Amino acid sequence: MKTLILFIDAFSFSDLKEKNCPFIYGLAKRGVYGELTTIPAGYHIEYSMLSGCLPLKHNVWAWYYLNPKGTFSKIKYIKPLLRMFEALNAEEINRFIVDRYINLIRLMQGKTRFLKSNKIPLDILKNFEVSVDKMHFEHNPLPVPTLFDVLRKNGISYVGMEFPVISDNKKTWFYFKKGDLKELDKAERLLKKYDTVYLHVWKLDSIEHKYGLHSKKSLDYIKIIDDKIREIAEKNAGLNLIVFSDHGGVKVKKTKNILPILKEYDCEYFLGSTSVQIWLNNPDNSTKLKLKKELKKEGYLIYDEKNIEKKLFIPYKREFVGDLLACVKPGEQIYPDFFRDTAIVKSMHGYTKKSLELSGVFIMNGFDINNKKLNYMKLYDIAPTILKAMKIKIPKIWDGKARI
Repeated sequence: MKTLILFIDAFSFSDLKEKNCPFIYGLAKRGVYGELTTIPAGYHIEYSMLSGCLPLKHNVWAWYYLNPKGTFSKIKYIKPLLRMFEALNAEEINRFIVDRYINLIRLMQGKTRFLKSNKIPLDILKNFEVSVDKMHFEHNPLPVPTLFDVLRKNGISYVGMEFPVISDNKKTWFYFKKGDLKELDKAERLLKKYDTVYLHVWKLDSIEHKYGLHSKKSLDYIKIIDDKIREIAEKNAGLNLIVFSDHGGVKVKKTKNILPILKEYDCEYFLGSTSVQIWLNNPDNSTKLKLKKELKKEGYLIYDEKNIEKKLFIPYKREFVGDLLACVKPGEQIYPDFFRDTAIVKSMHGYTKKSLELSGVFIMNGFDINNKKLNYMKLYDIAPTILKAMKIKIPKIWDGKARI
């Protein structure tokens, strides 16, 4: 039996309706489905989804961490070239050079998790490093086994894809035709060779940021993906289909600028869209308490070594968390941040507090499983549930539980 696993980024459970996605909705109603509770404050949520573990065990949740000796520190070697384009006001060319240069260095070091420099100022970027070296479907990317590590151990032929990386039981390589529909076509072709094919379908996330959750643009795109999945299923009789998402979204109603507060302190910081890591250069207790008090007064949620592990299930490691992690509430966003040109964002995720529309979706159709609705499913239940359906033993170290 062939299995197609599709991670549809930002597919909210609130959009799982027959009028929006008739085929996917039918898969859900005929198979196993449920609302999926996401994990808080995460950018790299996929590492928990596909490992069955919380960040407390694998420590992958942020995109970047503080490391002045990391890959980005090597920007200093191309500074003369960057200054030349700076003088020409060619910021896009500068970013293009930095991204290719840094990712080439990472590739030469055997690292295949690539990230862009986005809008991070270069004098700040040089102090940071990418938080993980491999994609979540590659061989042994974490200190805990992933779904794909278990499949490989059990002799199941599989292939995982997320642009531009592709990896199977034996090796990792690259592909260069980007776009959800092209990649879905490629995934279908790969079903002829592999028992299990995994693909990250990513564009809905960017559409929802720009136009909003439940917007016409977002719902139209869900229908396009729905039609494509139906087409693949009709060509591949008996296909086991698993569809899940990492989160939904929340309508942005308020923008907050944290910089006027931070500039009163001697500190380093990393500005995310919903959270800010703050490193005090002289982290004495009185300074930290003063900053916490000021941030709380402005409505920020504060996490540090006293509460982050219990509330967010994130290990307190200063280089990742900072002395403080300041987060906004659902419906708010931080701007300026290091990812956006504009404060105009219609939908956001990555909050530490729950909100109904933040929930993702889990659907499993096939495996001779009877109709069932799952309640209170956690994001880290995905991997053990898939292994249970495949009748494969679940690693004892995993936090998640099989829900079938």
